[in-house]
Amino acid sequence: FPGTYWLAFRDLPEIIAEHVQGNRALDFGCGAGRSTRFLKSLGFDTTGIDVSASMLEQARLADAGGTYIADWAELGEKKFDLILAAFPFDNIPGAGYRASLLRQMGQRLSDGGRVILLGSAAEIYWHEWVSFTTKDFPENCDAKSGETVHIIMTDVADSRPVVDVIWFDEDYKRSFEAAGLELVADYHPLGRDSDPFEWVSETSVAPWFVYVLK
Repeated sequence: FPGTYWLAFRDLPEIIAEHVQGNRALDFGCGAGRSTRFLKSLGFDTTGIDVSASMLEQARLADAGGTYIADWAELGEKKFDLILAAFPFDNIPGAGYRASLLRQMGQRLSDGGRVILLGSAAEIYWHEWVSFTTKDFPENCDAKSGETVHIIMTDVADSRPVVDVIWFDEDYKRSFEAAGLELVADYHPLGRDSDPFEWVSETSVAPWFVYVLK
């Protein structure tokens, strides 16, 4: 996890240990399986789920013994102690659709299970970071809920802008209520002087959020 992404995952082991009991995990929107492998490294029996066949192919190549699926139906009646959603909601439009996905997650929780939602705070689209730049997109500052914003990753070779959908804290909380989920804890990790990076905005502005739901 390079640069600013490292900060997103830095506190997750501690957060998971505090809120999650059991070892059955679902990685929702697993992509190429990076966060799935992260959960497996923490001792979870983890299934990755994603709609992209090409991403699932990459995940299986990187983790030949892993379980990666494309559809909820493939889970059968299985329920999970932890459902991690690491960044998929950055790209999912429509408040109603987002709430329906969260509702499906809630229905897949075991008794006492938790959803942990990790994503981009709105502020990430307004500042400069170790791993991102937004200075070419001042219009981001005027974007309203559900509108598209642009950001460039600076620690990869591809410098084309990434197109995300901006959502604010209050939007997420309305989605949780609509999905019948309760917010248990809310984290906004900041960079520290002891971290292995020379932070830009990360020590004063949180680029990420971590919501814990039941």
